[in-house]
Amino acid sequence: MYLLNQFWSPRKLYEPCGMFTNGHIQLLLLSMFILSILLFKSKKITDSQIIKVTKVFAVLISALEVIKIYFNFHYGYTWINAWFPMSYCSLFIYALWLSGYGKGKYKKMGEGFIAGVAIVAGGTYLLIPSTALTMYPVWHYLCMYSMLFHTLMIYMGILYIWKKEVNLNMSIYKMYSAFFLLFAAIAITINSVFESNLMFLREPSSIPVPLLHTLYNNSELGYTFLVFIVYLFIPYFATTYISKAIRRAKLNKQLEYDEEVVSLVN
Repeated sequence: MYLLNQFWSPRKLYEPCGMFTNGHIQLLLLSMFILSILLFKSKKITDSQIIKVTKVFAVLISALEVIKIYFNFHYGYTWINAWFPMSYCSLFIYALWLSGYGKGKYKKMGEGFIAGVAIVAGGTYLLIPSTALTMYPVWHYLCMYSMLFHTLMIYMGILYIWKKEVNLNMSIYKMYSAFFLLFAAIAITINSVFESNLMFLREPSSIPVPLLHTLYNNSELGYTFLVFIVYLFIPYFATTYISKAIRRAKLNKQLEYDEEVVSLVN
């Protein structure tokens, strides 16, 4: 009963899970278990099946997001930051719809986000869950949904890079950057009008990085610019570097295997 009471409780009724706590580690291990199962089941997944998964996830995650919005309005948390789905990672929802149901450049925009940044962005949140887990108990709907959401980001990113084989080149980067710049412009506009903090572009809030808080205290504009630049470049090119390194390692391993086979034949 205690766990059920936690599941739909308002803020401040129970002690928040917090970051780097036993509760956080439990959810992280559960997320890794789910990710492992999904990847194991997807060893032989085809390109057409990935598109079907993308479409299903677009609907499923949107439905879960609607429940999150309902929860916030139910308890009177109606300020924009509490319910509006426009954190950096929330762009994953729109990317799923574009990639699954879109065509042409719109489809490429969705693919650019999923393949280019979902693994890094999702992984960063799982390690540093600076939103729901800092406000709600460990088995709360929003905590579990947040961890599942970012686990699915990593899963889809892996599928798109290593199964769908989206090539992270400059063409795809241009699609990602156009996608990000559109939503960043919307977020900055809403932040300016309503004094919200969408995408953490206005202030660092609960992000546990002292440098960001120091920068914000000295220059709010400098803080916004830095976060904007990080979003625009770091996740995409970090993913590109990692994916290329893994592919080179696989290629070298295959070459070594081929050389061994040739030597045995000779």
